[in-house]
Amino acid sequence: MKKILLTLIFTCLTTYSLADTGKFNASGAGSWAMNIMNAGNGNMSITYDGNAGLSDKEGSIFDKSTMHCIGGLTLVAGKFDDETGMCTFYLMDGEKVFINYKGKGTGGQGGSGEFVIVGGTGKYEKISGTGFSSRQNLKGKAGMAHSLNQMSGNFTY
Repeated sequence: MKKILLTLIFTCLTTYSLADTGKFNASGAGSWAMNIMNAGNGNMSITYDGNAGLSDKEGSIFDKSTMHCIGGLTLVAGKFDDETGMCTFYLMDGEKVFINYKGKGTGGQGGSGEFVIVGGTGKYEKISGTGFSSRQNLKGKAGMAHSLNQMSGNFTY
């Protein structure tokens, strides 16, 4: 009986795999197509869809990735506190990671907020994590939004 119990414990310990964890600190620039409903006096509704390329100082899974984000916000007197959206990160190994974000800021300048990693594909299917993001608006082609994006946080998969 002791041999069976020891064998069972040994089997459980050797087949148990620890989750990979990491930190990331990714940044990059992107461009965003916008739909705008302007009500004047700094009041408007904006939706956007765009892409950014990222590099990561931590060398994490997000290094040399791209992200595609779709989101929106409503400005009231030039400020917003309701930005929300989702992003897909396309990683160098061919897998994807998905986040949901919320933010606030000032129209024409930028914003910041928090995000939650909600899943992924392949080996990142059960990835989870949280983080902080910010963006600074940049000058660029008229009719598009351009920004420098910063994202940092922790993940486990």
